[in-house]
Amino acid sequence: MDTSDRAFITQTQSLAAQQPDVEAFFDDLVRRIQAHRPAWHWVGMYLLDGETLTLGPYVGAPTEHVEIPVGVGVCGTAVARNTNIIVDDVRAQDNYLACSLETRSEVVVLIRDQGEVIGQFDVDSDNVAEFDAGDTDFLEGLASVTATKARALRDHVARV
Repeated sequence: MDTSDRAFITQTQSLAAQQPDVEAFFDDLVRRIQAHRPAWHWVGMYLLDGETLTLGPYVGAPTEHVEIPVGVGVCGTAVARNTNIIVDDVRAQDNYLACSLETRSEVVVLIRDQGEVIGQFDVDSDNVAEFDAGDTDFLEGLASVTATKARALRDHVARV
């Protein structure tokens, strides 16, 4: 992870402490992530509610995948396996849920609060093999400093 990523995470931690509106915070966060990494064409998050991932704030092309069962697609598989996943070329995946015909690679990083999976960051790129371990580290850092807020967003969405 480079210096700009570390600064981004530090700034995010500060913003998380200042912004009481969890929806506004994550809506702003996904936009800031995409501005920070322009080759990331779709940046969003899913929140885990029971055995279903529910689409949260995102930026990019609209998706029909507003709910994904655990175990289905890359996002559901990450939760089922309790691990982050990088896919260099989604065309090679049997269980890929296509959000866009242009998408070529994807990274999914789980958000955990007190050991419990709360949700995940899901990022797509139109470039093959866009993501590496440094990108996972960056998203893990964001997941760490936003986990409590992610739990609050998940709980808020579940009540609505």
